[in-house]
Amino acid sequence: MALRNRFVSVLFVAATVFGAAAHAAPPAVDVPAEVARIQRLAEDAPMQALDRVETVRRMLGPGASYENRQKLLRMETWLREDLGQLDASYALDRTSLQLAVAHGDAAGAAEARLGAVRELVDKHSLDDAQVLLDQTTAQAPADVSLTFKVAAARTQGDILNLRARFDEALAAYLRGLRLLQGEPGESGKRAALYGRIAQVYINADNPAKAIDSADLGMAEKRMPLRPLASLQFTRAVALIRLGRDDEGIAAFEKALATALRAGLLGMEAAIRGNIADYYLIRRDYVRAEQEARKALVASIKVSDRNVIQMARANLGFALMGQGRIDEGTPYVDGVIAEMRKEKTTADLEAMLDEKGRMLERAGQYQRALEIVREQQSLQQQSARVARDRAIAALQEEFDAHRRSQQIVLLQRENKLKDAELGNRRTVQFATTFAAVLTVLAGVVVYVMYRRAARSNAQLKELNGQLEFRSTHDALTGLHNRRSLTGRMAGRGATGRDDRRHNPRDGVDCFVLMDIDHFKSINDRWGHGAGDAVLVEVARRLAAAVRDTDMVVRWGGEEFMIYAPATDTGSVAGMAVRILETVGTAPVDAGSCRIPVTLTAGVVALPPVTGDAFDWQCAVRLADWALYQGKAQGRNQARIVTRLCAAAATVMAALERDGDGAVVGALLALDCVHGPRQDPARQPQAAVRDAGTGAGTGTGALHVLAGT
Repeated sequence: MALRNRFVSVLFVAATVFGAAAHAAPPAVDVPAEVARIQRLAEDAPMQALDRVETVRRMLGPGASYENRQKLLRMETWLREDLGQLDASYALDRTSLQLAVAHGDAAGAAEARLGAVRELVDKHSLDDAQVLLDQTTAQAPADVSLTFKVAAARTQGDILNLRARFDEALAAYLRGLRLLQGEPGESGKRAALYGRIAQVYINADNPAKAIDSADLGMAEKRMPLRPLASLQFTRAVALIRLGRDDEGIAAFEKALATALRAGLLGMEAAIRGNIADYYLIRRDYVRAEQEARKALVASIKVSDRNVIQMARANLGFALMGQGRIDEGTPYVDGVIAEMRKEKTTADLEAMLDEKGRMLERAGQYQRALEIVREQQSLQQQSARVARDRAIAALQEEFDAHRRSQQIVLLQRENKLKDAELGNRRTVQFATTFAAVLTVLAGVVVYVMYRRAARSNAQLKELNGQLEFRSTHDALTGLHNRRSLTGRMAGRGATGRDDRRHNPRDGVDCFVLMDIDHFKSINDRWGHGAGDAVLVEVARRLAAAVRDTDMVVRWGGEEFMIYAPATDTGSVAGMAVRILETVGTAPVDAGSCRIPVTLTAGVVALPPVTGDAFDWQCAVRLADWALYQGKAQGRNQARIVTRLCAAAATVMAALERDGDGAVVGALLALDCVHGPRQDPARQPQAAVRDAGTGAGTGTGALHVLAGT
């Protein structure tokens, strides 16, 4: 304490001396050299760099040149943003904007306006932020700096990322990264963009790609501590998502050490909150409590409401998990009350679900029942939303019918117009002696021709839409049964549907799959969650097969894959890949994360000629193999590799005794299993990250938004 008092006294004396000197004559300060020195200092000691830039601004005073004042303002804005002092950073942006407008600096004003856009993004006013960003970029002069261009691309990516438009967000970040390629001294900005790209991959449920992007960012040299901490943090989240827990916790500790070294309180709070959430998931409630308390202290210092909510929720559930219900309940109830005010239904459902389970585990069944009833009320609201979506689907069906009628009307109109064109041409040829009438008739013919061309274009577009809808499933976008039937009609005499392949190239595979326990998903979380599971499983299946393969929604929760000309040795590998792709990661249904597995029946036989064993027989046999997989515990694929009897004999036995051992004796079967499921791990409510809501300890870890 005495040392700190002496230090304050020295600063006071120094300030007094500088103040007296300022009245006498402004000191000579080499601002460009100071800015370069502060940038180097910020890499390892951002707080010291901030103190230095404030000192230089005081030394220059209000009489300094516009260029020097603006340089120091932009430097201080950047430092405060890196340190998480966002309110102070936005205030400096407003000061910089006023200064630029007063001096007619359009480029400087455009760069300062981006601060107002970032402020709207942090408040999640995304529509207003997009409007202001578009206006700012449209009004910016042609000579704007590289800093403005990169910041605009980064801000656009942040808006798109928060809207879950991940492909467009990735394109925006890559655009900013291309602008910085080859630019010396911009490693920090490049590292920050790599960090944001990694966050996009985390949000898109691709943690392996996130690790690759984080590694590219960490390969940059001489970067500031904040982007380094952000990259380490994002890499830790990705490692946990991949199940590499020991590496993930070590990466969290590295990120925390970097944040503490730089004085990044907001980053510290987010990291500790995610560590606490990790221990909650694994029911290590003592360690979860320790980290949650530290996260709460740090989040209160930076006044970040979202991070405070996450820390309080984690602390409450950690205490309740230890049986300290009376201590933990006030923290949890406080967060629930704020969520009720904000009407964040999905997060509120997750909080109520976790609280009910905690009370039930503690034996307080009456209170748990009250929580369950409130959660059911919220689920009914979600059901009404699902009903509204169903009504919208019916409206779409009505619109499709109306478009069909429009096609008929357009066809009739085309015939009338064609007849009218013929008549006018006859009149034109008959009245060639009158030049004026000929010109007028030619104009009329041209106009009618253009109208007919437009009508034909509309007809072609509507026909294309109807053809697509007739061959694809409306919910998942996959092929439907009609589409597969049409393809099978063209397989030809050799059994192949692709004439470029030689029949000896491989086998034709029919994979019939069924989502395990799908009815329980609908019964517990509602049909909205069931639809989300169907859509995600369809996406994963499409990603797991070749471009030449055909993925079909067979009906309900059943899917079919037709893979022609498949190498015999790769059939089992294909089945494993399908099971792994679908079953490794749970499906994020918004309010919950649902583990999903498949049971499949696979028929891998060379194409045969004649009618004894056609594709329909193969599908029937695959259905039998699927039934065997379900009977043997699900989460597996049963592969028919060879017929041990004539095809007609096998099919006759299948019709007589479809579920018995008679059919199995006539076949050669192989079996592969899906990813092992942890029986203790139940479907968990989704946890928002520190930038969007409170964590509950029941979901995966999340990346800090806006880092």
